[in-house]
Amino acid sequence: MGRSEQPDRPPDKASDLAEHRFRPLFDPARESREPRTIVIRHGSAWQSLAFLCLCLLILGIVLLGHDALRRIDQQNQETANTMARFERKVQQLESGLAFDARRRYLLLGMRDHILKVNPKVSLGDAYRFAELALQASEKYPAVDPLLLVAIGTVESGYDPQATSPSDARGLYQIWPSTGRLLLRALGWNYEEGSLYDPEKNTQAAALYLDILFSTYSDPQLVLAEYNGGPLNAGYFRAGAGQLAAETKSYVPRVLQLHARLKDDFDKGLVREAELHRDGPREGRTLAGAAAAGLNGPRR
Repeated sequence: MGRSEQPDRPPDKASDLAEHRFRPLFDPARESREPRTIVIRHGSAWQSLAFLCLCLLILGIVLLGHDALRRIDQQNQETANTMARFERKVQQLESGLAFDARRRYLLLGMRDHILKVNPKVSLGDAYRFAELALQASEKYPAVDPLLLVAIGTVESGYDPQATSPSDARGLYQIWPSTGRLLLRALGWNYEEGSLYDPEKNTQAAALYLDILFSTYSDPQLVLAEYNGGPLNAGYFRAGAGQLAAETKSYVPRVLQLHARLKDDFDKGLVREAELHRDGPREGRTLAGAAAAGLNGPRR
């Protein structure tokens, strides 16, 4: 090898790079020549429709279930209301039957007692006297019908035409002056023979007892005033010597007979025939302050 020859060597990288043309990353001409297509992938339409249908189906099932539960609750409520009404009717029927049975028992027992007290009274009249007493006690709940029977027994022996030496008249021996006020309060005109009418006499006696029970809480004072007037009741309460001799025996006789009648009737009754009394009622008089001095039916 001569000196003039150059040894082989790798080509120069710089000259090699110079021989190549650089190609730009973005070639506008190429971009304009080659159109691009953008593809957007969509899910299948039937899947969306199936999902929507499934949601609607679930919603329908929920609504149907809710409506079914509401109907069941409504039916249960109607059934409960029907049963409650039925039970109330049964209770009312049982109560009515018990009341009617008790009332009939009282009525027949009072009739039989009146027949024993006064054998001259007919069966029909005895039943009527007992019915009048029971009706009066129903009108004035403070008055026990057995108390009326006891008073009628002691006062007149259940003789509707009985008249006392002091002119007390009728079944429950009411004074004309007292009877006039009582009958007017009941809406009846007073006539000479009014107190011999069993109905008017019974209603007047029950009204007077009702007034007395609103004044006194002690049946002894009620009977003392009924027998002899307000002063007699005061004497009885005080144990004064001015108390009428008749009242001294009258009060215990009526109370003892009433207790015996109650005991006899209670043996055949489920419910005790109690002596009902109203609470205090101020101003319960026939004619205001003037009636405060009302005389008793008897002296």
